Amino acid sequence: MPIKLCFIINAIRYKNREIDDLLDSCECNDQFSNVLVQFTKHAGHAIELASNAADSGTDIIVAIGGDGTFNEVINGIMKSGNKDIILALIPNGTGNDFCRSQHIVYNKTSFLQALVDRKVIKTDIASLTSKRGTSFFINVADIGFGGLCAQVLNKQRSIGFGGSLSYTIAILRTFIGFKKPEVMILKDDALIYQGKLMMLAVCNGSTFGNGMIIQPDAITNDGLLHTALLGEVSLWDYLYNYFNLKKGKKLVHPSVFYTVCSKISVKVVSGNANIEMDGEIFGAGDVNISILPGLINLLSYNQ
Repeated sequence: MPIKLCFIINAIRYKNREIDDLLDSCECNDQFSNVLVQFTKHAGHAIELASNAADSGTDIIVAIGGDGTFNEVINGIMKSGNKDIILALIPNGTGNDFCRSQHIVYNKTSFLQALVDRKVIKTDIASLTSKRGTSFFINVADIGFGGLCAQVLNKQRSIGFGGSLSYTIAILRTFIGFKKPEVMILKDDALIYQGKLMMLAVCNGSTFGNGMIIQPDAITNDGLLHTALLGEVSLWDYLYNYFNLKKGKKLVHPSVFYTVCSKISVKVVSGNANIEMDGEIFGAGDVNISILPGLINLLSYNQ
C-alpha cells in the first residue's frame, strides 16, 4: 500500500534546493501517495499542521527545520489521537542541536530508502508542566539562565540578527542582567537541592545552545531523564568551561551536579526562573518534568 506523506516545513528557513529535489522525487514515486507539502506561517502553526496530519491517517510526517519546528511537530502529534505515526527529521535550522546529538545528517538516497522501509527507533520524549499548561519536548528543557537566554535570542532574531554568532551574543547579554532565583529541586519526589540556581538542564538529548553538550550521558531511548544542575556558577566559571562543554566534557565544579531520574520538579522560593524547551519559551515559575519512554517513532536513516 502506498505510503501517505506529509512534509511540514519552516517557511522562514526554507531556501534549499536539496529539499526541492526531495519533494519532486517523492511526488513522482509510486510508493508514496497523497504527498502533502505544508509551510508554517506563524509560531505554533506546526502544532496544528502535525495534529491534523496525524488525525487524517498520514503514515509519516517529515519535519524540515530546526529544533523549534521539531518541538512543535512533536506537540502536534501528542495533541492528536495517532501515536503510531512515524516522525522523520531533516535538519534545516540554525542550531540543529537534536539532530547533531543524534548524528542525523540528511542524505537523499538513504532518506528515501528509509521512508520506504519505515525503519524506526522508539524514542523517548518528556512532558513539562508549568502554570502555563503541559507541553512536550524531545531534546532539552532548561530552567533559569537558559530560559532567559532564549528570550534574548528570540528578540535578536526578531530584528534580523541570526546565525551562530547570535547564540554567543545572547549568552553574554543574558549574564549582564541575570539574577539567580532561589529554588528547591526534587528528584523522584526527594529533595536534592535548595539554593541559588543558575540553570537546571533536563535532558533527553545531550546537546543544546548551538552545540554545547550539557549532559554527555543523555540517551534518547533509555527511559530516563539526565540532568545537569548548575548552582552558584559565575560568568567566569561559564566562560572558562565553554570549550569543555563544546567537547562534551562534564564540568568539575563544587556547584555543578549531574543526576538521573524519571521525574524532576523545581519549586521557586524567590526570584524568577524562566523556562525554555528545545529553544521554545514556556513561561516561568514552578515546573514538573517526567519522561515518557518510547513514545515517538523516529525514522532511522543514518544514525
